[in-house]
Amino acid sequence: MSYKLSRDVIDLGQYLMNVKTGELYEVEQDGRMLLSNLNTLEYLFNKSDIFNFMFNEGLLVDSSEKKDRNKFLLQLHLLNDCNLKCLHCYDWKDPVTSLTFEQNLVVLDNFVVFLKKMEMDGEISFTGGETLLYYRLIELIDYTKSQDVYIKPYVLTNGTIPPKTELLECLIRNDVGVQISIDGTEMVHDEIRGTGNYYKAVNGIKTYLAAGLKVSVHYVIMRRNIKAIPEFIREMERLEVKRINFSSLVPIGPGAQEEMLTPNENHDVIESIAFLQKEHSISLLSTRPLWSAVGSSGFCPVGYTTLTIDPSGKFLPCRRLPIILGDARYDTFFRVWFGSEFLQKMREREKYIKICGTCIKANVCGGCRAIAYALTNDAFAPDPSCWCV
Repeated sequence: MSYKLSRDVIDLGQYLMNVKTGELYEVEQDGRMLLSNLNTLEYLFNKSDIFNFMFNEGLLVDSSEKKDRNKFLLQLHLLNDCNLKCLHCYDWKDPVTSLTFEQNLVVLDNFVVFLKKMEMDGEISFTGGETLLYYRLIELIDYTKSQDVYIKPYVLTNGTIPPKTELLECLIRNDVGVQISIDGTEMVHDEIRGTGNYYKAVNGIKTYLAAGLKVSVHYVIMRRNIKAIPEFIREMERLEVKRINFSSLVPIGPGAQEEMLTPNENHDVIESIAFLQKEHSISLLSTRPLWSAVGSSGFCPVGYTTLTIDPSGKFLPCRRLPIILGDARYDTFFRVWFGSEFLQKMREREKYIKICGTCIKANVCGGCRAIAYALTNDAFAPDPSCWCV
């Protein structure tokens, strides 16, 4: 546990003030001593009445991770700009009016209120576009980690932009996870993302690993790159990457021109990766729908533990499921989470999802709603990539 004065509280010397409620608390000698010795054994294991009072009033908070709590993931798209034009991208990267830095701070404040009320810890994926093009990323990460609840930050990047020293220092001090997108061995990846970008992404991996950061790689499975998977796994293991996150192509945006696998091919690729897991120490099994077929946990978290906000501030169920649920400039997380008819149906998906509701794996999978929506315009249609349909 790590106790600290709440960021909503200012110390006025004789008094503490909660700046959100206006409450004023007189601080006597015992209270002042406690504030000076918050994390000593005496106060950590022998909590006094004054400690309990201050904690219950929200003056003191514990922002350390709670292992027994569920985590809620917010995927926050900071911008739509990107330095690459990948063939399988789900977004045309058209110019948009992105949320300002100050509006993103408000989003984070609202997220914290939501987490407190839900009694959950948080995870936040900062993404884009290309995340490293966001001009105030360091400030945003520092602000995230200053909050009164535990939030684990991640930065999602294509890895081609070398991080500046100041950014690396920020990532280290805030224990930020880094995910780099690579979609095959050098020839295949460069075919998808542009000549020379595999080499840049690998150098990015080496830089982040050398700084002591945890690095994972994201691989989008499509017909163009399925044969590269075994060698790609070996290459990532040689680099000492600990995890590859596999996902399936969602055919929207420019990516609609790329070829998906047939359901049977999808099954074979997932099974082959599960077989390769036995030969490798690197973690390979995805937690996405359909992967429950190989013993992984693949239930889609939409409606349960995740929300997305796109660069313009629109709430979405997930970035590849472009159904607008609200607007972060006006709507709170509570209004979207509890007021959305779509999310309510997702929580009762056994009633609404065709086929999946009667499938024996419905409760541990449910199919990919983004792929269903992309191909049928119905998020509750059978997953066209599923071999059980």
